[in-house]
Amino acid sequence: MFKRRARLLVAAARPDGRAARVAELGAAAEFEDWIEVRPARAMAEVTDEDLAWADLLVAVDAAAARVMPEDRPATCRPKYWGLPAETGAAFDLQTVDALRCMVGGMRMLARVDAEDDA
Repeated sequence: MFKRRARLLVAAARPDGRAARVAELGAAAEFEDWIEVRPARAMAEVTDEDLAWADLLVAVDAAAARVMPEDRPATCRPKYWGLPAETGAAFDLQTVDALRCMVGGMRMLARVDAEDDA
């Protein structure tokens, strides 16, 4: 069973507000027991402290994925989401779908763990 919420550090290649929007959407009640989302200003500005905190480093675009720090702790896994270049309805929909997919997988694993404990 999960002991704490998964920590997602989210960044775009440049400080365009998309990472902050992902964090806003990730703060919805449906995700609160499963994930904690923190935006980085830009991928190039991600610090060692940020990486030590994060379980997942999420790049919201291909440009951010290309400049993702390679020297990450083993506990910080890279993830790439190909989100739209601008915030708006399509961005929100794709982001919520990605978050739901992630949380759905976590819920499934939690059920498997609970069955194994029984």
